[in-house]
Amino acid sequence: MNISTELAEDGEEFYYRVGRLVDTYGVDWYVHLVIDRAYILKSIDDKVAETHTDIRLAEKKVDDDLSAAQTMLYISVVGVAVGLTVLSAVFVRILLRPISGLVQEMQWVSELELNKTESELSNMQEVREMQVAFRKMKKNLEDYRAFVPTALLNSSNELVVVN
Repeated sequence: MNISTELAEDGEEFYYRVGRLVDTYGVDWYVHLVIDRAYILKSIDDKVAETHTDIRLAEKKVDDDLSAAQTMLYISVVGVAVGLTVLSAVFVRILLRPISGLVQEMQWVSELELNKTESELSNMQEVREMQVAFRKMKKNLEDYRAFVPTALLNSSNELVVVN
């Protein structure tokens, strides 16, 4: 006994089954069962359609959530990059301040302005060691300057070169 699907002329589906029965009198009966597919499976078809709709909505929500997450990620990356740039600029400025002070002192000494104020010692060991060595050199220049005749110094305390 096979079940087959047949289409009616208007395109509707029907389930069709033929069965053979033999009664006690020996008469063969052929029973034809024809059932409208929509009648039997309508609730299942409705659930399948509802499930497909739910899946499409869920996929759209996942896509929207993914898009929002990507946007947040981009904003976070840009924010972190800007924050790190600002932080590094501040950090570099803090690190360069003692070196800038030392450069200013070197310019004063190059003009023999030995009485200008000195900047405070840096907390960075390497820069502090340069400052201490420079101050020692400055003091030695002050000591040697005492032995230079004033006639060799002009009004701005620069050495006058005699040919």
